[in-house]
Amino acid sequence: MQKKNQLLIKVRIRLVIIKNGQLLAYYDSIDDYYFYIGGKLEFGETIKDCWEREIKEELGEEVEFTFKKILYIRDFILKKDGEHSLELFILGDINKFEEINGRPDPEFDGKKWPIWLDINNLPDNLYPKTLNKKILKDYQNGFPQTGEYIGPIE
Repeated sequence: MQKKNQLLIKVRIRLVIIKNGQLLAYYDSIDDYYFYIGGKLEFGETIKDCWEREIKEELGEEVEFTFKKILYIRDFILKKDGEHSLELFILGDINKFEEINGRPDPEFDGKKWPIWLDINNLPDNLYPKTLNKKILKDYQNGFPQTGEYIGPIE
């Protein structure tokens, strides 16, 4: 049972998908920013269950994700907002490319959608911001690390 002063720590899955020199992100037109595909692990779900559900919700039933490895582990803490998450950034691939680009997400009234971004020119409003340079460098080096703790980056 949760005590009055205890906060729940969420686990979130973030998918790093790169094809043809493009990184797949999700665009939020309401607040004008990009973020990695994924979401919150639900009670009773495995990590695999979570990425399969998130892929279906955000990219469509016909999209299949292939797991490669866990790249990064990140703390996401906003004490003032009562937010505390542990994020797992997972490298993988999907079986679609152009078909999903810009497809509006009906869950958000079409105001969010998946988009392919040039890996060599990632926008400043892709969050977490400080991961952009690391992703590019690690991509160029074939993602040599596995399960690297990157801490509470912005």
